[in-house]
Amino acid sequence: MELDGIRVMITGASTGIGRVTALRLARRGAVVWAAARDERRLEELAAEHSGIVAAPADVTDDADRAALVKQCEPVDVLVNNAGLGWQGVVEAMPPEKVRQLFEVNVLALIDLTQRVLPGMLERRRGHIVNVGSIAGYVASPSETVYCATKFAVQGFTDGLRREVGRRGVQVTLIAPGPIKTEFMARIRTGEPAAEPGALDYGLSPDAVAKAIVRALTRERVPGYRTITVPRIGGFSRIGSAPVMSHATDLATRSRARKALAGEE
Repeated sequence: MELDGIRVMITGASTGIGRVTALRLARRGAVVWAAARDERRLEELAAEHSGIVAAPADVTDDADRAALVKQCEPVDVLVNNAGLGWQGVVEAMPPEKVRQLFEVNVLALIDLTQRVLPGMLERRRGHIVNVGSIAGYVASPSETVYCATKFAVQGFTDGLRREVGRRGVQVTLIAPGPIKTEFMARIRTGEPAAEPGALDYGLSPDAVAKAIVRALTRERVPGYRTITVPRIGGFSRIGSAPVMSHATDLATRSRARKALAGEE
């Protein structure tokens, strides 16, 4: 896909992966609607490039999702990036937090896809990029429900790709490993970090943004339907194979003990 002039909608765009992706695509000539709840940060982002439109929205709100799609139409590319995490053992997780994780990570993603897909199919042109996680390959103690949402994203993405691939619409899963964003800050405090990315570790979010750009520009090239960042992280899939499940249990046992002891 040529990026010059395409219309892109990105959720979770006020920080981290979404923010850097918005800038990268705008610099390649795309018109980007950057969606998130933090209006101040979106305005700051839009001020960095004329090709970015601040689009404040809460993806868990049905009316906000409808309004977001309406202002962006026709959508050529949807990047479902908004995500939420939670750490702790399952029995200690409040039911409202379980629902919130699924609303943000799964249900909003599906709903936005359903809203933009008819237009893409009619035009026989479009690309949907879902940002999952390597946690969608192997579940980790203390993040069990979060992992469940990312397994759901992987399954939805695979099925959707097989449904629409011959009807002109491309679908890609991006599965990052640890990325230096504000993800952990929000898990621990519920609020953004004072300095973007200050509390996380891992690769730069730009590594993921580059993977998204590659997926869009090389959509017909084998190997770009699912991109793990870093690529070596794709080997984590092996941990879900039956023959490897016992080894995976052993590898995560230490983390399970820490979670039970309240150390994470």
